[in-house]
Amino acid sequence: MQDNMAHPSRHDSDEPLGETRERQEHWSASEGQVANGHVYLLAILTCWLVFPVFYAFYRYLKTANHRYILTDQRLVEETGIFVKNVESVELYRVKDLSVSGTLAQTVFGRGRVIVQSTDTTSPTLLINAVPDPIAVSHLVRETVERCRAARGVRAFDF
Repeated sequence: MQDNMAHPSRHDSDEPLGETRERQEHWSASEGQVANGHVYLLAILTCWLVFPVFYAFYRYLKTANHRYILTDQRLVEETGIFVKNVESVELYRVKDLSVSGTLAQTVFGRGRVIVQSTDTTSPTLLINAVPDPIAVSHLVRETVERCRAARGVRAFDF
């Protein structure tokens, strides 16, 4: 026999004061394979050796499983092939953003966004080899400002 009673759910009005939930994913991308271009070139040039080919395959898997996710509250970096490692930075802690890239990344329309924060475990988060890094940095900046406004947080420089 099935129980047709509605299960209680937590609504926005039920949230404790000062606690906010993530509601939306704003952006998500994986690290581009262009970051491994030198490894692939070396594997092709030395393909008669077995090790470079296996190492290139390992780097391919490592890069394919490296993801960045921007939500309402956090910037999350997921890494790992078999064992996942998740590092996140609270957006209200972000202090500075910068954009750079290598020549190969620029040729393929990719680059890196460097996020400086007041986070103690990872004060610098490198978003590497993502498409259109300038647009990504603007999106992160806008999301940081919205997060700070929603939480009532202001940044002070000393």
